[in-house]
Amino acid sequence: MSVKQPSLGGLTAWFVVLAIFLGFIFGTSTSLNAGAIRQDAAEQEKDKKEEKKNEKKGLPLKSSRKIEFTTDEGTWLSLDVSPDGKSIAFELVGDIFTLPVEGGQAKLISGGMAFDSQPKFSPDGQWIAFLSDREGSENIWIMHPDGTGVKQVSKDPNDEFTSPGWAPDGKYIFVSKAQFGIGSSEIWMYHVDGGSGLQITKSKPTPTTERNKRPNAMGVVASPDGKYLYYAAKLGSLSYNQQFPSWHITRRDRKTGDEDDLIHQIKSAFRPVLSPDGKQVLYVTRYETESGLRLRNLESGEDRWVKYPVTRDDQESLFTRDVFPGYAFLPGGKEIVYNQDGKIKRLDLATGTEKIIPFTAQVSQELGPKLDFPQTVEQGPVKARLIMNPVESPDGKKLAFSAMTHLYTMDLPAGKPQRLATGSAHEFQPAWSPDGKSIVYVTWSSDGGQLWKIPAAGGKPVPLSKSLAVYSNPAWSPDGTKIVLLRGNAYDRENSTFDGGQTENADLIWIPADGGDANLILPARGAGGPHFTNDKDRVYVYTPQGLVSLRYDGTDRRTHLVVKGQGLYFFEEPVPADDIVPSPDGQWVLAHVMNQLYVIAMPVVGGEPPTVNVTTPAVPAKRLTDIGADYFAWADGGKTITWAVGASLFREPLTAISFEPPKDEKKESEKKDADAKDADKKDSTSQTADAKKDEKKEEKKEDWNFRGERRKARSSCAARPW
Repeated sequence: MSVKQPSLGGLTAWFVVLAIFLGFIFGTSTSLNAGAIRQDAAEQEKDKKEEKKNEKKGLPLKSSRKIEFTTDEGTWLSLDVSPDGKSIAFELVGDIFTLPVEGGQAKLISGGMAFDSQPKFSPDGQWIAFLSDREGSENIWIMHPDGTGVKQVSKDPNDEFTSPGWAPDGKYIFVSKAQFGIGSSEIWMYHVDGGSGLQITKSKPTPTTERNKRPNAMGVVASPDGKYLYYAAKLGSLSYNQQFPSWHITRRDRKTGDEDDLIHQIKSAFRPVLSPDGKQVLYVTRYETESGLRLRNLESGEDRWVKYPVTRDDQESLFTRDVFPGYAFLPGGKEIVYNQDGKIKRLDLATGTEKIIPFTAQVSQELGPKLDFPQTVEQGPVKARLIMNPVESPDGKKLAFSAMTHLYTMDLPAGKPQRLATGSAHEFQPAWSPDGKSIVYVTWSSDGGQLWKIPAAGGKPVPLSKSLAVYSNPAWSPDGTKIVLLRGNAYDRENSTFDGGQTENADLIWIPADGGDANLILPARGAGGPHFTNDKDRVYVYTPQGLVSLRYDGTDRRTHLVVKGQGLYFFEEPVPADDIVPSPDGQWVLAHVMNQLYVIAMPVVGGEPPTVNVTTPAVPAKRLTDIGADYFAWADGGKTITWAVGASLFREPLTAISFEPPKDEKKESEKKDADAKDADKKDSTSQTADAKKDEKKEEKKEDWNFRGERRKARSSCAARPW
């Protein structure tokens, strides 16, 4: 809307010119100010990113208390001697101390909440390399012998390091490194001035190398002339019931990469330490049940005991701090310093004379919050914390389960549990008959167990089996005439190494529903409990090869489905499901993978059975649990899924389950933010373009104003948004 004003003659014209001039100045000033603001904002953002980049992560656990004590001994102390032979650096309860070689008061040079370990002097004695988790994950660090100049060398986020050692030139640090878990260690080298490190040995030479055949390298030490690396080597990592020999000493040529197996012993050889002149290697081995130190002359081949016994080695364990604690030669190569029986000792290699290097250390350990939560012990009736094998009746009105070794039934949804049988027998694994009138279950004692049947309303149980055995996982045939279950040997079960349920030599059998002789279907060979679909002629079992069905005589075996999922952090390949239960109509399965419950479509493809990975499923699949499932089953003829966690039972209708992938709220939010930024950018670009158009229009108007100045002075002037 225009506002008419009276003619102001020449004054109006000059006002217009002034407005144009001031508009140009203030417009330019505003533009400059806006540019400066944008530049300041960009620089502030850059500073924030730089601050975040340089921000120290540190340990998440904060100190809330402290424990202090004085000690003159310590176990499994890895130590080293300075090149001048005057000082000893050693670890003690996650801190690093130095000590005069004659003994005395130990000086703390690295302490706090972090776990610092395995100190190693540099060849010039100016630095100590050590391992520390002070930034949240274990890495290589260096510091001066007085504890100053602390510097991080490696920056690996999720690896484990062992036994750092220096190159003769003091520029590189060699170390054994393994992925967090139970992986094999590799030798890496890190430059003290930075870099991501260089790999020297490979624990996985090929993608298909099995875990127990992967080379493991531990406790690397460089020769004084820099030509060779010496270290302990073996195949595989942690191994139960390990058979010796396990470790041997390997020498690697640093130029060619050639490796030679240098020292073998009947009960392994490990933790090599070279003499200062590089002509002898000291190593640890085992004789009978004790560990000892032997010395090998690399020129003559002479090999002899120098100390037996010493601290017990760690061959049968995970050796996260090497197979033996660090020890060292004194300058001259005639004596060594090592830890035994809680003391630091000095040994003359020629005479065997040994003396203790006394020390006193003032330990001050910062600790996290005290995990002490007093609980009131409940009085009165005992509350069941776990219900075992809960299963609904066919009509969905009752629930049968085992708790504290006895069988109970209750009305759903909130009835009072009632003991089903009397007596002191240990009762487990109830299964409803198809008509809901009877329940079968198994009992167990040290003499053996039986299969029983009892009226669902209660009464006297009747034994169905004729002999004592380990009976488990009973299931009714759809027509109610047979009970299919597993049967193991009672003696083998009672004398097994692990208390792990059914025996390895169990058979899959069936017994008439009214009792009688057991009929062998086939040896189970690791198969789990039987299940049925609506097909009364086929028995389904879960085996290591997948979900299998077969006839009652063990013939016509078919593998229907294989289900896998992501295992624990140290599993590199997907792991098979723990159990698979088909739905009554055979269209779905419940799969138990890493204690989580999934419902998965079961396709019929013929030929080789399909494999479904629950992480990237090829068919509809849905994870139903967050904290896991102890037991699970189909109910309502396959219309409902039930599972139990602790003493709680959960139910979910199959029709209520959505197989659409869940939306990632974070990604959705990020996408919205990105869209908003794009929109703002477009608006800004559009506004800038409009402003430029307006400027051009204004320029034309300005030209018009100057050309038509006298004419405007004679006419009325309309207000314009300059």
